[in-house]
This record gives sequence, structure tokens and C-alpha cells, in this order.
Amino acid sequence: MRQIKVNSVTGSEIVTVSDVKDYARIDTDVDDTLIGNMITQARIWCENYISRDIVAKNRTYYLDTTQGIFDLPFAPVASISSVTVKGEAETYEAIGLDNETIELDNGYAERVKVTYVTTGLDDGLLQQAILQLATTYYDNRGEFILGNISDIPTNVKNILASYKSMFV
Repeated sequence: MRQIKVNSVTGSEIVTVSDVKDYARIDTDVDDTLIGNMITQARIWCENYISRDIVAKNRTYYLDTTQGIFDLPFAPVASISSVTVKGEAETYEAIGLDNETIELDNGYAERVKVTYVTTGLDDGLLQQAILQLATTYYDNRGEFILGNISDIPTNVKNILASYKSMFV
């Protein structure tokens, strides 16, 4: 069984309330808190869809067993705080372009726990996806539906497709 936990969020949103209000042409300050929450929800959805952190986080990853080499979810990895096997410190090598792959020196291991920090991602395409998704949430916040919101807008998925990382 694999488990992952967010210990803390260390970065900040790449889209601001002001960005969403400009994008959606909202002139009032009444919904600023609501819009801020929708930005966070949109960003979390995007992170889960691409299996990468957009906002930097401190995470802990747990595996029951490994053959000695495995990928950390939600890379890119900024730093690795600790790697333990059965509660004892383990020696390892971080490999890959974003240090997302861990190779344990002793190979096969049980009860592996890795604590690490991700850097997050930030570029215009990710910002656009979050803007579109947050405004879709905002436009469809009531009990009525504007258009068809049975699914996430296709254009958001298309924007995120190049970032999508399959993590199994």
C-alpha cells in the first residue's frame, strides 16, 4: 500500500484573487474570500490531475515494500529530508531530472518512509488552467447551472496534458 501526506504547504498560489477578478470581469469585493477558496480548489484539482505540485509542499510518502527503486509523487523535488526503512535511516541516491526517483543502497525494503519538499511549478499555461477552472467554479457556484458543468472544461484538461505525469 502506498500513502502520501501533505505535511504543510510552503509556497503560495500562482493565481491571485485579483487575477481571477480581472479574468472574469468581476467588479465587486464581496466574493473575494469565496474566489480565494475557488483558486485553491482549482489548483488542487490541477495538481491531482497532473500528479505534480504547483504550489511547493512538504510531503511524506510511505510504501509497504519496494524493490529498491521508486518514484516520488508530485515532483519536482527540491530536497529530501529523510528516508527511513522500518524506522531506521537509510542511505539512498536521488536520481532523475527533478530528483524524483529514489534508489535505496540496500535494494529491497519494507516500510519505507520518505519526507521531502517539492518546488512547485509556475508558468502561464498552469495559470491559465487555474483561471479557467476557478471561473467555472465561480460561474456555477449556485444551485443553478450555467451551461453544462457535468465535467471539468475540456480546455483545462488540454492545457494540463503536457504536464500530466502518470504515477502508479
